[in-house]
Parts: sequence; C-alpha cells; structure tokens
Amino acid sequence: MPNFSRQSYIIYDWPATKALLSDEWEEKRLGALADVVGGGTPDTGIYGYWHPPVIPWVTPTDISACNGIYLSRTERCISDAGLRSCSATLLPAGTTLLTSRATVGECRINTVEVATNQGFASLVPREVDGNFLFYMAQHLKPVFCRLAAGTTYAEVSRREVRKVRCYLPKDKEEQKQIATLLLLADKGVQELKNQLEAAQRIKAALMQHLFTKGIPGRHTRLKTIVISRHSYSIPYEWEISKVQDVLSSPPFNGVSPQSRPDPPGTAILNVSCISDGKCDPRKASYVDVDEATIDCCRAMKGDFYVLRGNGNREYVATGGWLKDDVPDRCIFSDKLIRLSFDPSKVVDGFMPWLWQSHTFLRRLQSKAESGSGLWMMSKRDIRREVFFRPKPGEQDEIVSTLNRCESTLDAINKKIESLLRLKKSLLQNLLTGKVRVKVEAWV
Repeated sequence: MPNFSRQSYIIYDWPATKALLSDEWEEKRLGALADVVGGGTPDTGIYGYWHPPVIPWVTPTDISACNGIYLSRTERCISDAGLRSCSATLLPAGTTLLTSRATVGECRINTVEVATNQGFASLVPREVDGNFLFYMAQHLKPVFCRLAAGTTYAEVSRREVRKVRCYLPKDKEEQKQIATLLLLADKGVQELKNQLEAAQRIKAALMQHLFTKGIPGRHTRLKTIVISRHSYSIPYEWEISKVQDVLSSPPFNGVSPQSRPDPPGTAILNVSCISDGKCDPRKASYVDVDEATIDCCRAMKGDFYVLRGNGNREYVATGGWLKDDVPDRCIFSDKLIRLSFDPSKVVDGFMPWLWQSHTFLRRLQSKAESGSGLWMMSKRDIRREVFFRPKPGEQDEIVSTLNRCESTLDAINKKIESLLRLKKSLLQNLLTGKVRVKVEAWV
C-alpha cells in the first residue's frame, strides 16, 4: 500500500497536502531533471555570423508563430561562427524551448538542433521523459509568470527556473504514458485547427466569388465594370449600387463619455466589440449617461456597426453585425457608425456578409485618412462606396450559403474549445497524480 502522511508540502511551488500524494511519485526541482540553458545573439553587423545560415535560431516570435507543439523552422538562422561568437548553445532535438522574457512560459519542442536568443531558459531533459517535461513546463506556466512578475521587465532567470519544485512519477514508463495521453489531445486539437484553417480558406474564396460572380455556374452573361481603376466582370443582371442606395436612415455614430470595464452604469458597445464581422455585446464597457442620450444612441439586435477610427488601417472600416440580444438600455460609442439597411432592397444579412469580403473592404479602407495617429473613415465615404447588387432571390441564396459556412466554422471552434478544456483537465489531474495511469494496462 502507498505510504501517505499529512504534513504540509509544496507541489509546483504551491501549498499542497502530502495526503494526496503517493510514494510512487517524488518531488524534485527542475534543475535536477533537466539542464536549464540560455541563449544569445550574434553581432548583427558581422556578415559571417549569419552566413551561411545553417543553424535555426529561435526567438520568442518563432514560438508565437509556431502552430502546434513542434518547432522545426525559424525565421532566421545563424552560422557556425555566429554560434561560437555568443552565449547561444546548440540544443538537441527534443528540448523544451521555454520563453523566459516578455512572453514568459510559452514552450515548444524542437525537432531539429537549434540555438536560441537570450529570451529563453530551455530545458534539455536529463532525468525525465522529454515529452513529460514539456507538459510539465506547460503546467508550470503560472509559476514562471509569478516569478517574473516582480521584475521591472518581465523575465524569469534560469536560476529561478532551476529552483522550481515539481512532482512526477518515479517510473519513466508512467511519465511516457501520461505524455502520450496529452500528445493525443494535442494531436486532436491540431487536426481540428487544420480543418478550421481549410474551412476559413474555402469561405474566403467563396466570398470573393459570390460577391463578384454570384452563385457558381449560375451566370453566363457578364459585363465589365471599372471602379477605382480596377476592372470587374460581374453578372449582366446585377446592379451597380452605392451603400447609400440601400440605407433606411442616415449613418449615425454614438457618444464616447468616460467608460469603465465593469458595472454599474449603462452598457456601451465599443471598438473591442467588433471582430470577425460580428459585434459582441459581452465585451461592452459601462458609462454614466442621461436618458436623452440612451434614447438617441440605443443599440438594438440586428444593428450593423462600422469602425470609423483606429490606429491600424487594417481594422478601420471593418464591420460588426449585432446578432445577439443586448443589455437593456445599451448604447454605442462615437467610434462606431450605425448603418440601417432597407429590407426591401437588400435581404437580411447580405450587407454584413458583403462587408467581410476582401475586395469590398480593401476598396473602402483605401479611402481612410490618417491624422493624429488614427486612420479615420468618414460617413460620406461609406455612403458613396460602390458594390454589386444581385436580385433579392440570389442575395438570399448567397446569405444562406455563407451562413452554412459560418455554422461549420462555429462547430469546429466548439470542438476545439471542448478538446482544450479536456486537455486542461488532463494537465491538472495527470501532472499532480490526482488521476493515475496504470502502467500494466499499456504494456
């Protein structure tokens, strides 16, 4: 029988109770399980340190850009001379590349030999299964972040990383089996993310076709239209319209009193509510306004908002459709322009979907003007923007097609969220010994 005691104990740098722990597991510091290795940067002014570029050189940016747990490519490489010139070390494949600066606690496993810059405290496994060490590092991220929080510039030192206590099975076979379960979860997440990316590419290509050529295979007669020196071939039956032609009321922007993130007060839709063609009222902030302002700027389900100003030109003029119920007496901010469309001229949903099409949005954004660090879009330019308008029946088919695409994307996203919750639970239970893996069952 396992021997348990009830003395106070430290697991992952947090208080715990020994009663939960088996004597088949042991407490060790990270420095006893792995070599904690830093990195360095060769002099960028010396050509020979970067050419020939034969050694992948990892920066935290490469970690953020890596889609998955394995890293095999980097944006930049260094030469053998560059490696010898600085404090960088050649790390073997299977190392846990752990970021220690700015973005603290992110990690990937390298599949080829690499070097890193000084923003790492990489873990080269010594007395532990390499994949188990990687997941342990993931689980320890809150500890690394806490250790870095007391510094002016967020950074956790290699010395502190070595001192962090953790808890692990004495049997390496159990370590491997725990890692195998977590790898399966990550593999499932990655496969779903690949499906999501493929579905997003299909949606983008479909939107480009639907809003310029119509339903695939429907139209044989086309006409050529020139807009802003760009030529388009569109179905002969389609009309050339301006946004103002399909509005039921003039564009209108709200108010921007001083806001706060939490109640009390009146909910107000703001810039952060607009994302991916939707307006999310859950991200609303709160303000103090009078009844007259509420009556004038009241937000309603079905509204469509355009972001009229942003420091990034990629975001200005983007739109968000308010499809969800809104808090009672909710209003919208001065940074948003509300557009109301005439249902007798465009079917519900057609203009919000059009606003997400690359061709239309980039043409509109080209009219934004910069001033005081902001790109601004005028209501006049929005009203005058041209688009191609199919007959109502085809509009409805286009909306239905894109709604089905969106439903597919939502379903994949929900699967990803569900699997990530499962993985989080597995990390918590498997890496603390709350749930044990029977080695015999895997032999």
